[in-house]
Amino acid sequence: MALAQEPGTEPSSAVLQSCLVGTPNSVWATLKLTRDQVVRIGFVQEACKEECELPGVKKVPNPISNADGNTVMSEVKNILGRDQYLAWVAYCSGSPDGAQPPK
Repeated sequence: MALAQEPGTEPSSAVLQSCLVGTPNSVWATLKLTRDQVVRIGFVQEACKEECELPGVKKVPNPISNADGNTVMSEVKNILGRDQYLAWVAYCSGSPDGAQPPK
């Protein structure tokens, strides 16, 4: 599994948000998430469907919460360990549509 990321080569927040929604359970299993992490990341994926700026998805204006997905992405970083996060970012960099498993 490739974990190395060059500084400054992380995909944009929009790419990561889109990747988060499309990341299947098989990828999380490959990254060896604990049961607790799997549950928590599932909640974050659901929140991202409502809060993230996803291409082709029209958001309903919400006067209470006009989130842009940054809180969701911060939570992903908090849930995943450093190596898990770097591997997931590498996965998202190589396959923005979420179709390929991490290397």
